[in-house]
Amino acid sequence: MLEKNYNVWIVSILFAFSFVYIIPWVGMRGHDFVDVKVYILRIVYLHGGGNEAHYSGMAWLTSEPLWKYIIITLGNTFSDPRMGVYFISFLSLMLYSSFLFRRVNPLIAMLLLLNPMIIDMIIAQIRIALAFGLILMAYDLRSRWGSALLIVVAFLIHASMPVFLGIYYILYYLNGEIKAKKIYLVSLALAIILALFMKYGIDTILNLIGDRHAGYEDVIKGSTLSYSLVWIIIAMILATFALYENDEERIIIAYAITIMSFYFFASALGIFGKRYVTVTMPFIIIAIGYLPKHYKQGTYLLLFLFNTYTFKLWMTQ
Repeated sequence: MLEKNYNVWIVSILFAFSFVYIIPWVGMRGHDFVDVKVYILRIVYLHGGGNEAHYSGMAWLTSEPLWKYIIITLGNTFSDPRMGVYFISFLSLMLYSSFLFRRVNPLIAMLLLLNPMIIDMIIAQIRIALAFGLILMAYDLRSRWGSALLIVVAFLIHASMPVFLGIYYILYYLNGEIKAKKIYLVSLALAIILALFMKYGIDTILNLIGDRHAGYEDVIKGSTLSYSLVWIIIAMILATFALYENDEERIIIAYAITIMSFYFFASALGIFGKRYVTVTMPFIIIAIGYLPKHYKQGTYLLLFLFNTYTFKLWMTQ
């Protein structure tokens, strides 16, 4: 077991290093990632002694205070701010891939991780990538206190983590109360409720606590239904054919169904849901692995072809 974990970490490190430092994503696209430039500017600003807004109470708690200190540390550690950003990318992908490679054939996992959604998140959306990477690490950690500490750290880096954890723990609780595959119907219902809440309820709560994220969903456009359609198709395939041997597998399948269905319903409501599928991609890839052989192969192929198609579009953006 130790030897297997050791090999997983070696492969994860090599994959993450190649993904972040060797593949010339910027050169391939012909322009830089907007968010990378923003992070570089912020590193330079804070490293030079710049000040930011001060928060108190709940607003401080949801302002991701730990991320500011990480940014300052990157400025103090790396002479080139871009290398600091890329280090976070490397660390995040290492956590993602090590979690995934323990459960899915690494070659299949690598092929499916080489898609525009993951590239944008790992290279540009580094804050949420690092935060959820720590959640994945907490998932595998045997120490309850250690897991709790990682979860708190993840929340202080990105305030959306309670949403991802909340979905999981709702399904974890319902798993013991609902028999057979009825939990998958509950997953669909949960996805609809979550989409409606994100559309009509979240801003009310954020405004009440003075959170700076209020109104964020109105700034960015939701994906088209055609783009999110493949994810609801995969969710339906899982709900119909997926097999499980224990509670953990059943919850992972239900979690993947919830997230992918939420993306579809969010798109129908005109809100941005793609990030939820992107962040939880390891669970989706793992859940597909619980399908019977031919369904699994067909669904992996469907996802690979979809990624290939979107990759072509991404390269022209």
